[in-house]
Amino acid sequence: MKKKNKKINENDVIFQVIDDDPRLAGSVDVEETIPENIDDLFKVVGTTDERAERLDSTPYSYWRLTFSYLFKNPMVIVCLVILVILIFFTIFGPSMRNFPPLVKRGVGYIDSEYRWKEVIGPNAEHWFGVFYPSQSSVFSGSDLWYVVWKGAQLSLLLGTIVALIDTAVGILMGSLWGYFRWLDPILIEFRNFVNNIPSLLLYILLMQILPRNFWTLVLLLTALGWIGLAGFIRNQIIIIRNREYNIASQTLGSSSMTMITHNLLPYLVSVIITVVSTAIPEAISSEVGLAYFNLSFIASNNEITLGQVLTTVCQSMNWVNYPYLLIAPMMVMAPLTITFFYLGMALADATDPKSHR
Repeated sequence: MKKKNKKINENDVIFQVIDDDPRLAGSVDVEETIPENIDDLFKVVGTTDERAERLDSTPYSYWRLTFSYLFKNPMVIVCLVILVILIFFTIFGPSMRNFPPLVKRGVGYIDSEYRWKEVIGPNAEHWFGVFYPSQSSVFSGSDLWYVVWKGAQLSLLLGTIVALIDTAVGILMGSLWGYFRWLDPILIEFRNFVNNIPSLLLYILLMQILPRNFWTLVLLLTALGWIGLAGFIRNQIIIIRNREYNIASQTLGSSSMTMITHNLLPYLVSVIITVVSTAIPEAISSEVGLAYFNLSFIASNNEITLGQVLTTVCQSMNWVNYPYLLIAPMMVMAPLTITFFYLGMALADATDPKSHR
């Protein structure tokens, strides 16, 4: 008890010293500043269950932040505008300058008055000019505007379909390849076997056996086009397959399909888009290569592609004297491939969750 009283006395001394401090002279007593009714200091505004559950900040949305990040890039806007313009002229371009054929073996021939007399460059009537007159070319004397945009129609359609099929098959086979270990030796041997066969030899063989039409060319480009994407996804899945959260999900009884679709593929969205971003340009470029070896469509059947136009121009060497013959199709093909490639790379960066921080 004595110690306790001593402690209290010491506190009294401390408070006495503070009260005697000259710096506090003239100050208002604290008790005088507190109103008698403390309830007057607060105002009850009321609440509801809905307002109580409302979040102060906007909930996290992966795709909302992805597109928000994407459209902050000014080059993405430029590429989208260029792509929309190209698609517009691809659809409506041939009907703007449509010169009907005058002979059966050609497409888009102009008036026969000067078809064989002179070379016509770009002008008010023929916006891209006219093909150089030559008996050996199926496009001889054709309006270049019509031919280029007609070729862009089929090339873009072919590239889109091939890219979609390659992407779907590549993701499916790559997921199964990486998740199920018993498939690994089988598909590795298949990939090694295919890689040792010259693709051009296989293309020539298939084009001799199958009828030459649109779906044959789609089959030709997609038969082996999915292997690269499948192998890439397989490698990525092997890296993350045995991580802790996947092992925990398996322990809790998640099925194989759930593991692939919910645990593995969402983690690989950005890297998959990086690989797929070049699918359409690569398909269009592959058709150009096939056209060079006469393995593409038959132009005399009015099945025109950009690959056939470029091949015809380069093989005749007339573009050296008349460069507009090469510039016109390249003005369409180069922006088409570059915009698809850049948009794919920008979307790959935007889908990376690290960029959302």
